[in-house]
Amino acid sequence: MAGTGRTVFTSGLLLALSTGAVMPIGCKPYRIEYRDRPSFYHRAAGEELPDREVLEDGTVVLYRTNDPRSDYQRSREVDEEGKPFRIREEKEDGSIVLRAFLPEHVLANTLTCLQNEEYKLLWRQGLAERTKQAYESRGEGVEEFAAFFRRHRQELARTLNRMILGIPREEVEVVWASDAAVGCRLRRHVADQFVFTQVEMVREGRDLKLRIIQ
Repeated sequence: MAGTGRTVFTSGLLLALSTGAVMPIGCKPYRIEYRDRPSFYHRAAGEELPDREVLEDGTVVLYRTNDPRSDYQRSREVDEEGKPFRIREEKEDGSIVLRAFLPEHVLANTLTCLQNEEYKLLWRQGLAERTKQAYESRGEGVEEFAAFFRRHRQELARTLNRMILGIPREEVEVVWASDAAVGCRLRRHVADQFVFTQVEMVREGRDLKLRIIQ
């Protein structure tokens, strides 16, 4: 997503705190980094995430599950009904509401819909209008959209899951091309392992919407 004056967030939007310390082991020091991991990463991953990992350069990374909040996030802690903000809400009547203010929210909601095979829900609430219009201009619609997701379900899930896990590991580049357009890209050393390597999103009203996965 090219653009002049763009801002690159190499450590992810929600990594509000990352501190480092060098600790000695005998005569050989090693580095410890503490990184905050937003709590919704656990829900999106669907499995227990490690609290500790060792990078190739010997750095020990210790993760703390947290929900660091920027001023932007604090201003949107409640939904349109004044209730606590949730990116996915299942109401008593069985209906589901998707919300996404940040790129991580789009990734998590898309992965959940993919895992649950909720393609029509993703089309209605998570997909950008310009993408729907592109389908319609070809005489296609939700059925063709769903067919694409079914056909590539495994590879799409691998990419989305790696992006969610990879943001705190600095394996994902988050690029804002403008106030209304953002892209998440797997870094080159990671991207070679995946069929899909980039997710683009656009803002529509209050929410970010999925534009394309490629």
